[in-house]
Formats: sequence, C-alpha cells, structure tokens
Amino acid sequence: MKISASKIIKSWLTKLKPNKSKNYLNKYTISIVAVFIFVILILFYFLRPIYFDYTNNKKILENKVNKTFELKTNFNENISYKVFPTPRILVENANINFINTDKKKIKIKKLYILISPLNLSNFEKIKFKKILIKDENIELHPENFKKYFKYLTIRKNKTFVIKKSDFYFIDAQGNKVIFKELNFNEKFTKKIHQIDSSFNFAENKVNINFSNNIGSQKNLKISIPSLKQSLDIKFDKNSNLNFALGELKLRLLETLILLNFEGKQEFKIYNSFLRNKFINSKIKGKISFKNNFYFNLDLGINRIDLRKLLLTYPIFKGEGISKKINGKLNIKNKSTNSFFGNINDSTMSLIFENGDIKIKDLSAQIMGNSQIKSNISFLQNNKKPIIKFSINFFTKDPVKFFRKFGIYKFDKSLASFNINGNIDVKSKKINFREVIKNNNEKINSKEILIIERAFNNFVLDEGIIGIFDFFKIKKFIKEIY
Repeated sequence: MKISASKIIKSWLTKLKPNKSKNYLNKYTISIVAVFIFVILILFYFLRPIYFDYTNNKKILENKVNKTFELKTNFNENISYKVFPTPRILVENANINFINTDKKKIKIKKLYILISPLNLSNFEKIKFKKILIKDENIELHPENFKKYFKYLTIRKNKTFVIKKSDFYFIDAQGNKVIFKELNFNEKFTKKIHQIDSSFNFAENKVNINFSNNIGSQKNLKISIPSLKQSLDIKFDKNSNLNFALGELKLRLLETLILLNFEGKQEFKIYNSFLRNKFINSKIKGKISFKNNFYFNLDLGINRIDLRKLLLTYPIFKGEGISKKINGKLNIKNKSTNSFFGNINDSTMSLIFENGDIKIKDLSAQIMGNSQIKSNISFLQNNKKPIIKFSINFFTKDPVKFFRKFGIYKFDKSLASFNINGNIDVKSKKINFREVIKNNNEKINSKEILIIERAFNNFVLDEGIIGIFDFFKIKKFIKEIY
C-alpha cells in the first residue's frame, strides 16, 4: 500500500511537541546561526586573495608599488597573501631601489605590503596602505646615502614602516658600521610630514624626529639621552634640497654650539657661537660637504682655559683625532690669563688634517713686553704620536719675565730664544735639534743634553700635559739657570 509524501510529513509533524519547537527556534539560536553565517562570509571575503594569481601578475604588482610608494622594486621569489594580523601581501627576496638608476639595490628577505581590507574581491582593486619591513638585517650603500635622504624628503601618498631591523654599511676603511633595532615611521597629513625613528648605535639609543610643517618651519631633532647629547635644527620655510637656511643647535660633551647657516653643499656660517666651561667663542666662516667634510672657520675667542680643556679632552687619548675631521680654525683672542700673566692679541691657525693637528703662525704678546711666535704639529705617526715644534721667543724685559719663575739675576736688557725639536709622546722624551740664544749664541750638544734631561724629569714626567703646568715649568727653568 502506497503512502503519499504529504501523509508522511503530516505524521512526522504530529510527533513533535510544541515546547521542543520553541526551544530550537528561540532568539538565542537564531542569533548564533546569524553570527556563524556572518563570520563565514567575512572569512570567505578576507581569504579570497589567497587564490589570486600573484606569480603571473608580478610585474603589475611591482608597477603598482612603484606608483604608490615612488619606490622601484623587484620581486624575485614567492608572493603570497597573509590575513593575520592584518591583510598583507608577503614578498620573499625583494630588491628595493630608491632611485631607478641605482645599481646597488637594498635586499629584503621578507617584504610586507599592507593592503586595505576594502575591495578584496579581485586583484585589480587591491589598494596598498604601506610597506612594512621587520626583523631584517640589511646592508646600506654609503654612495647612495644622499639618495636615501632625498627619498625620505619626498612627500608621498603612502609610505613604509620599519620595525626592529638592523642596518649596516661598510665604510672606506672596511669597518662594519651597525645600526641595531631600527624603528622608522612616517605620517602624512595635509599640513604636516612627520618622521619618527630610533635605533641603537654603539650601545646607545638614538632618537630622530623630523617635522615638516608645509609652508612653514621644518624641524629636525636628534638626541642620545644616555649621553645627554642632542642636535636641533630649525630650517627656514623656504629651505629645500637645493638650498638650506636655518639654525643648528648642538649639545655635545657639555658644549653648546649654535650655528646660523645658509647654502647647499657649502654653507656660510654667521652670528654663531661655541660655549662650554673652558671656552667662549664667536664663530663665522664656511663648512663644506661638497666632496668630503671640510671647514674653514674664524673663532673670536672671548675666554679660554687651555690647560683644563686639554686635561679633560687630551689630544692623544685612545685613537686620537678622527681622520674624518679635516679643516681649519683661524683663532683670535684679544686677552686671556695664563701662568705667564696676560696673553694679548694672540692669533693662530689650527689645522686638522687626516688625524694630525697643526698650529701654524701662532703669535702672542706676553706681559706686554714679550712676544712668542711658533709652529707646532701634533702628528699621529702610525699611532706613535710625536710633537714637532719651532719656537721664537723675545722679551724686552727679561728681569721682569723670569722673576715669575724665581730667577732674579738677569743682567741683559733683551733676551731671545730660537728653539726647534720634537717630543715623543709615548716615551715622554724631548729632543732639541737646535737652541739659539740672543739670535747668535748656539747652545752646544752637551748643554742641550742637560736641558733635555731636565725637561723630561720636571715637565714630561707625567705626560705631555705638563707643558701647561706652571710649577713644572718653573722647576725646569730654575734647574737650567
């Protein structure tokens, strides 16, 4: 006997109890089902880009990156899609080229392109938000530093972020210079271009902040909190890559340097000064970055304590002066005090040359009636530092001058000395090649040996800084007279 389908359904419904139907179809159950369906749809939407053909669309992706970020890229290996923590495209082994003509590219093992969660329905509609580089170890190329900086100053619609990545470059001496845990972030609004960055260099954290107020002043701040050092540059609103005008304030080793500048690769310095507990000086002149760093500055010194300065920052300490510091300081000092008495109208040229320091054409009036002229060279000499010197001293009143050193019997109305020689800094020994008194009296070799022995014992016994110690000089002079 055949039973119709309608009868079967009717029989089944009669077996169901009304209260059970209510339990299965309450608001809670319907909400769970709705949420489940919504989650499935969202997952389907966000997972859809997994199935896009990135390999065959690699060139399209590269061109899109170039257009969006103004950044030339090459994608060499796998391209895939990641949904967590935010939608992004992962490119393995990518090359970044900040300027299209660069031959040396920056290599990135994993490059993330963060994309907008909107318009994920097809490949063509994907919109890029930013490029992310994280946990990388990247080599930079020194010859391209200007191009890197130029790229960072470009106002772009989109930008990139760097998190906890190490950057390094090989300098001209073959040394590896490393910037650890670099973090970099850019922000753009209609009126402000903001850069915030930090990294560790030589175990010290460095913070960098750049703020470009469009149509107004630009500010660059660099600080090393652990060393209490900072650099603050205020650029005039008309400053750009072709011409810079502004004020630089540097706090370094308890020293404040303020420079007003203008120029491009060669900068004019004016209305500037240098101040610390040892020196107070006005500054003007030129600083050049044209080929290599070089400066030619005039220093009008108002106050200086040379002995304390050298005691705090010895010239021959560690590796000495960096070979990268090259330039010339033309120094004028109207008046200062010393153990000789007042030193007036002193002038000299202080030259920095590949790690060596040279004092040329030093001239000064001492106690009003004495004069000294000198040329001195502080030479590193392959880490065996020596000082070469020539000194011409003349006094119209030797009795008054030598009285300061405890010598009261001096029967001449005039006295002069012409001396040249060198000092071996490490062995703490002086060598007088020639000593001439009163223009024509040449000191013989036996007397020179006595003078050298006395100088080594009384002046250089604790090092080169002894030449600025009045009591050591006094003992030496009393010994030889």
